[in-house]
Amino acid sequence: MKNLIILVCAVLLSGCSKEQTDKALLDLDKQRLEENINYDKIVFYKFAKIAIRSNAVLDTNNADYKKFSSQTRNIMNTMHQLDTNKKSISVMEALQLYNDYRKVKTLVKNTDEDIFPGLIEGFNGMYGAPKIDLKTINPVEKIRTQNVEHAILSMAVLTTRDLGQPFALYECSKTQPEFLDDSEIKTLLEFVRGFLFFGNNLFYLSEDGLSRNIKWLDKNEDIALPYTKAFFGWRNLSDEQTHIAFHGMNYLFRGFDRMRMERKVDEERSLEDFDLFVKDMNKLGLQTELVWIVDAYLNLKRENPEKAVPALKKLKTSPLFSEAEREAIQKTIDYVKNRDADAALNGVYDKTFMAKLASKYMISVLSKIDWERVLQENEVPHTAEIFAGINKFKAMSNAVSQYTQATTIENGKKEITKKGSKLLEKAKNLW
Repeated sequence: MKNLIILVCAVLLSGCSKEQTDKALLDLDKQRLEENINYDKIVFYKFAKIAIRSNAVLDTNNADYKKFSSQTRNIMNTMHQLDTNKKSISVMEALQLYNDYRKVKTLVKNTDEDIFPGLIEGFNGMYGAPKIDLKTINPVEKIRTQNVEHAILSMAVLTTRDLGQPFALYECSKTQPEFLDDSEIKTLLEFVRGFLFFGNNLFYLSEDGLSRNIKWLDKNEDIALPYTKAFFGWRNLSDEQTHIAFHGMNYLFRGFDRMRMERKVDEERSLEDFDLFVKDMNKLGLQTELVWIVDAYLNLKRENPEKAVPALKKLKTSPLFSEAEREAIQKTIDYVKNRDADAALNGVYDKTFMAKLASKYMISVLSKIDWERVLQENEVPHTAEIFAGINKFKAMSNAVSQYTQATTIENGKKEITKKGSKLLEKAKNLW
């Protein structure tokens, strides 16, 4: 009987272990992604976008439109005021916006913004363009348009102060690359998604997109890559060289994904990806912090610690890293000199530290990109409207976000009280 119980347990455990397939782990990442974009600042951002997009709806009896119509008027009024060069949003206006948001917060969380017309159509509606009859919209064209908008926004907000990665992550989550035309925008978006997913520990989602990207790049070796050149600062590279370099960057971050995974097979795959990255970079003669990070790691892993020292010394002199990070790199060098590569890998120069350095490098690259200028130079339609909308949202988000905490709500009450009883009377129904 005892042996039977052991056998049953073994079978059950075997069945559970088989669930750790690539698909099962990818599905788990998709669930985690939803959790990562489900907090106040992101939900308010979604609310603002719904306000703009629903503004384009012709049929005011539409059920989805009616759910939000009364709560979106103040957002639209505030946007119009910001159009008239208003420099700031008052306490009263911010509280009113927050109150509107609070009333529909749960509804916003459970609503797909893409049920409404596109964002550009919403902006056009703000300035007097005809409203949209939802029944006349071509569903295929709508899917294509909204995916282009999400793709552009994911890159446009990525390096924006006060918005940045969390908002780009939301836009990436709404983008379905399979519905985008085969183009450079599509492949660059896949890379941005991969980097953002990696930074949020969604390694299987990241790996999935980067793997698609590598296959696409293998099939499209002759495509021009102007956005990619601007993205990485590779303006001096030819299209062919840019293709090789971008190919390598996709291998690099897929390697980081696999390095952070738990299965042994994934770690082995990561080393293969790192080799391909270094090969591509050496082919071009590109020497960056990323090359040094990976070169040192490969030599430490393959028991060639003395060959890791030159790369580590270059890393230590990089102005990109903090004093604490440089001290950690020096400690790694000391371990190597003492012939203790295992201590270096497991105690200092470990997977988390490597990932942190790589992410820091990418953020430094991204922070230099003027996406509005890049999109305008490449004649992307409605660039001005998109960035004007982003700037308006930043103003509203900064004004409203403080009122998500009880202490600052009390401070808001005090400030209104100072401005007189009439203003206080108007504000009573906000709390």
